[in-house]
Amino acid sequence: MTTRADLPPAPDVLAQPVPAAAQVARREFLAALEPLRGELFRYCRRLTGSVWDAEDLAQETLARALTRAAQSHQRVERPMAWLVRIATNAYLDQVRRPAPLPVEPDERAAPSVADSVEVREALAEVATLLAPQERAAVVLKDVFDLPLREIAVMLSTTEGAVKAALHRGRGRLADPGRTVARARRTAPDRGTLEALAQAFTAYDLAGLTKLFVQDAVSDVIGMAHEVGRDEIAAGSLHHTLHLEDSVRWRAEVRDLDGDPLVLMWAIPADGSGPEAVEDILRAETADGGITHLRWYYFCPDLLTEVGERLGVPCRTHGHGL
Repeated sequence: MTTRADLPPAPDVLAQPVPAAAQVARREFLAALEPLRGELFRYCRRLTGSVWDAEDLAQETLARALTRAAQSHQRVERPMAWLVRIATNAYLDQVRRPAPLPVEPDERAAPSVADSVEVREALAEVATLLAPQERAAVVLKDVFDLPLREIAVMLSTTEGAVKAALHRGRGRLADPGRTVARARRTAPDRGTLEALAQAFTAYDLAGLTKLFVQDAVSDVIGMAHEVGRDEIAAGSLHHTLHLEDSVRWRAEVRDLDGDPLVLMWAIPADGSGPEAVEDILRAETADGGITHLRWYYFCPDLLTEVGERLGVPCRTHGHGL
């Protein structure tokens, strides 16, 4: 019998081949799923009701899928349905509460046949009008037209419960007196974001670095995770200003849904093309400093939607496998 004393000591660091092998496996896995990434994002977009939450959910789904694939000895049949199931479970995990308060069901009858166009148009409000189980049921049925049995499996419930969730959900969406109360996160300090944009445009690495709190986090979504001001300065900031020399950057602050964002405009250094937005930065701030910065350079579906909503040209570069 192996005891704890027989086990090798815990390593102080992971040898380089270990993370390197993980990175290779991840790249190969994401390359195989690349044709499905757009559809996955669209599903997450409808489920969450937010372009930012949709990207977060898509990334979480892919991370879970990689783990599931590594633990399975069977080939994955119908990979899109597999991803949708993982995304649905990840979403429900995020919105569940330890002890939810009981809510009286809405007894108003839904139309016997819901108009598919009206339902699709109402999906923009789904995230704020419906309970999570109802929301998932409506999206899976009225957008993806999945069989009730398959939806029940995805939601770990019965076909009868799915029918009830659809009935309630469609009823709320069809209610002309419905009201929408959108939850809002605390908006970042606009002055800090203006300083961030000015420092980027001036290629002021020292000035940029000072804007981050000591234990700040920077996420190049889908590509890199950095912790601490020094690591961020030596990583994503240095790369953007000094290694990415094929373009010249200009940053500006724009508002979307009442929140300020930093648009990163790029013009080819050789003058071969027009200026366009190639990255969008979204920050969290506290006490006058940046606590968390998210870069969406490798999020083409998100960049496309935000660019269209703001009326600005965007240049995308894929998912950066």
